[in-house]
Amino acid sequence: MATGTTNPRPRGAARREALLEAVLRIVAEVGPDAVTHRRVAQVAQLPLASTTYWFDSKEHLLNAALELAADRDTARLLEYGAEMERSNVDPLDAAVGAIGDCDDGSQPNRGSLIATFALLLEAARRPALQQIAQRWTEAYLLTLSRLLERAGSGSPRADAELLLGATDGLLLEQLASGTQEDLNPRLRRLAAALVAQR
Repeated sequence: MATGTTNPRPRGAARREALLEAVLRIVAEVGPDAVTHRRVAQVAQLPLASTTYWFDSKEHLLNAALELAADRDTARLLEYGAEMERSNVDPLDAAVGAIGDCDDGSQPNRGSLIATFALLLEAARRPALQQIAQRWTEAYLLTLSRLLERAGSGSPRADAELLLGATDGLLLEQLASGTQEDLNPRLRRLAAALVAQR
């Protein structure tokens, strides 16, 4: 009996995740307004019934997609923070290393960043997205605060907020201008200046 080389279609929870990955791709490429059940099914290469089985509305699709992105990144962030607390890495370098959504350890994943920022902006109009965004931000602030406190910050929470806000601004500027550069030196300089204020 001959066997094909194509991958079988995902089932169950894997199918749900594939649909959410499709939502994130659509948001990154076209924007949240382009998300429909039909388009998500096409991008995921799954039957339309799959989207309506798992998600009863566009709102549900967007909420679940942002939650998936937030949960993944939060898990990565908390693991990273725990690892850095056990290591001898300079806490300022560790704080800078915690920020970002990197696919190769050095440069941000452009598509992922666009999808994230687009959904976070959408949260300004959708309260359910706001709750997810707040939990995600809090995970960053908690990790950064701990690392900055280890570095000697007298106001670790406030310094974490400034460092995270600066990072978001720099990343948005890069996305808007189409440029891409290593932000770590600038963020390291900012983190050092914040800690030095005490």
